[in-house]
Amino acid sequence: MKLVTLFFAAIALFGAVATTQDEEPKDPVVVAYQELIAKDLRLATVGYHLAKGSADYCRNKWRNPGWVLHDERQYPDLGLAHRVFTFRQPISIAAVVAGGPAHRAGLIAGDGLFGADGSVVWYGPSPKRHQPSSERIDGLRDEFATRLSEGRPIPFQIDTAKGRRDFLLDSPAICASDFWVDARAKRDAGADGVRVRVTSGLIDYVLDDDELAAVVAHEMAHNLLDHRSLIEAAKSGKTKVIKATEAEADRLSVWLMSNAGYDAEAAISFWQRYGKATGLGIFSAPTHYRWPDRVTMLRQEIDQIRTLSKSNVPQDPPLLAAHRAQK
Repeated sequence: MKLVTLFFAAIALFGAVATTQDEEPKDPVVVAYQELIAKDLRLATVGYHLAKGSADYCRNKWRNPGWVLHDERQYPDLGLAHRVFTFRQPISIAAVVAGGPAHRAGLIAGDGLFGADGSVVWYGPSPKRHQPSSERIDGLRDEFATRLSEGRPIPFQIDTAKGRRDFLLDSPAICASDFWVDARAKRDAGADGVRVRVTSGLIDYVLDDDELAAVVAHEMAHNLLDHRSLIEAAKSGKTKVIKATEAEADRLSVWLMSNAGYDAEAAISFWQRYGKATGLGIFSAPTHYRWPDRVTMLRQEIDQIRTLSKSNVPQDPPLLAAHRAQK
């Protein structure tokens, strides 16, 4: 998210200011921040589990630390940001995914990041007054992605409540995808080849984490199967190509859900409900199947998963197997 949204995730669980019944009502801006943060944590957690659950089968992988970072520069009101969140350094950990590498290492929200031996450039020039920017955190994310892709541990220092400590980031490789909440109320989601975006409005719409996993898994499937590059490479018939990729994303989504321990049936319940609420019948976009057809495809894939295994052992999704076989 940009401004107060990119990497502005999940802080409420670990770093937000607590309230009691005796306290004055919170500033509505603070409340809005905390609500968005809670959604970001939820999305980051669901995404991490989906990525980890099928890690053995993905060709596209990334070593996800299982954390969310934020930069004080992202916030319009620096004073308010420091009252609500803990920043031990200008770029700090906003939250950690429970059970992820950062959590297991004992890192918590508020811990600040230093580079070590020039391994990571954490800080750039100060922004102009009253001009929040996500440029620095974007650069940091890209730096991390590059260094993690090299397969070597990344040394740096953490500024904790008990002082500085050396830290070596060496996360295991899991399926590639980064996750962020788009603050808009519109019910929408998308994938750009690397990142998965889900709007705040769509997160409000899902009934539970299983339905959220259905949304995220669909978008994540686009990234894992390199659909963006496939569409861009198409010289003609892009509508047909897009429609084919949408079908593949639906089919793969339930395998990703099942491998991560989510109820694949939630994909059917979500698309039925969402399709009935938003479907345009014969006026539907030609790039997507109508929701009854999508439900039929999902049912076929779920039946195949159940045929292959009666246990909770993860299965190699056929689409990922085919993707790995490609040169």
